[in-house]
Amino acid sequence: MRAIITSILIFLSLVSYAQEVNITGTITAEGNPLPGANILVKGKDRKSVSDFDGNYEIRAVKLDTLVFSFVGFDTQEIIVGDATVINVAMLGSPELEEVIVTASGVKREKRAVGYATSDVSIVIRGKVSGVAVTEGSSHPSRYNDPAYGQLTAGEINDLEKWSEYYEIFSSGEAQKVAGRWRFIHKNKIDITLKNKDQTPVANTMVALYKNKKQLMKGRTDVNGSLVLYKGAHNLSDRFLVQVYSEGTVVGKSISGGQQAVEITIASSVTATNTVDVLFAVDATGSMGDEIAYLKSELKNIMNRIDAQIAQKRVALTVYRDHGDSYVTKSIDFKENVNEVKDFLSQQDANGGGDYEEAVEEALKVSFSQSWNVDAKAKLLFLMLDAPPHYTKQNVELIKSQIKKAREMGIKIIPVVASGANKEVEFLMRSFSVATNGTYVFLTDDSGIGNDHMEPTTEDVKVEKLNDLIVRLIEKYAGVESAL
Repeated sequence: MRAIITSILIFLSLVSYAQEVNITGTITAEGNPLPGANILVKGKDRKSVSDFDGNYEIRAVKLDTLVFSFVGFDTQEIIVGDATVINVAMLGSPELEEVIVTASGVKREKRAVGYATSDVSIVIRGKVSGVAVTEGSSHPSRYNDPAYGQLTAGEINDLEKWSEYYEIFSSGEAQKVAGRWRFIHKNKIDITLKNKDQTPVANTMVALYKNKKQLMKGRTDVNGSLVLYKGAHNLSDRFLVQVYSEGTVVGKSISGGQQAVEITIASSVTATNTVDVLFAVDATGSMGDEIAYLKSELKNIMNRIDAQIAQKRVALTVYRDHGDSYVTKSIDFKENVNEVKDFLSQQDANGGGDYEEAVEEALKVSFSQSWNVDAKAKLLFLMLDAPPHYTKQNVELIKSQIKKAREMGIKIIPVVASGANKEVEFLMRSFSVATNGTYVFLTDDSGIGNDHMEPTTEDVKVEKLNDLIVRLIEKYAGVESAL
């Protein structure tokens, strides 16, 4: 009997030690919060990054060891035990390479790690980021918002570089990632819809059929353009393109090998001048090295489209992961961008713990917002550094959300941040290609944040992130660029 009781007690003790708890804390150095520090669970694929105020959050069990590290400081290891709050003071005063972006180029110097409370610089992982006071900021952080116009980015428009995309996704890791998530973008057909006076017909549903079976459908954009895919079907057969407009259906038969088709219809329907833009932002701890800068860029972008596009609405979704303090938060479309900016100011990066995040929930919430069905442009900028959890349920959910976006005429434009791997790149490029969008990624050129992955492409132009996004909004809205 005593042996049974002892076994039960041992079992209960092991269960207790195996239960995960949420560990929070603040990382400091020389008495100041340390943003961008790495926290990981030793021996497990679970990590977090301290946010702009040095705060972090990670899940672990009592027997786990947390490893705290930052370039130039001594790495510290702490066993969790019964603690749920672990504050860490990093030791060391290193000299790191500072990268200063100037009008004439990039300059590198040696200097000690610094911390900012006003117009000075923060050095994060050996890279420097200017911080400027922003008047009227409602962000509750002890720091003022960083100056906008610092983050750098590139764009890969796979629809315009189709031969390169097709080669990349025809074999290797890219094909494997696309296959796992069931994206097959083969044999595209470029569809152009025009009125009898040769003006583009926007926001009109077009479907692709084979043997009376609908393969896919979507809405034309402001240029009357839409890309659909025949997939891996036998191209020796005939396909049918059908246009649905004002209660009538216009069909055109095409060959399997045909790569483009132009259809003229009699239509008096025109899209409104409204532009809907939704920003969906990963707000987990791993985004901590760049979230403050992204917020500044987004506020600047909102101000610029407010000034340059007369009829527009902006919305915002922030998301973390299941088990965090929240999974999604959102503000629906507003004509007054200041309401969205105020909501954005209240957000920070925390939570997460494992690599994957609740991307599928962010998509579901974002597409459930009050999109204007008659808008001439509908754009979703998905800013993230990690993929969704790979499960059978998520594969189905994400496929259904991508299908919904295409049929609503929403272009998904991923913006991939530091820390992302190739699965993120290839999956996000599948998102953009499926919805007739484009792919954007942050680069190391700004000197801000952790290392950024080099994309798989032959060449790329580096731009300021805010300029790039404003350019894309103007492009897809059919507005003459003010840049």
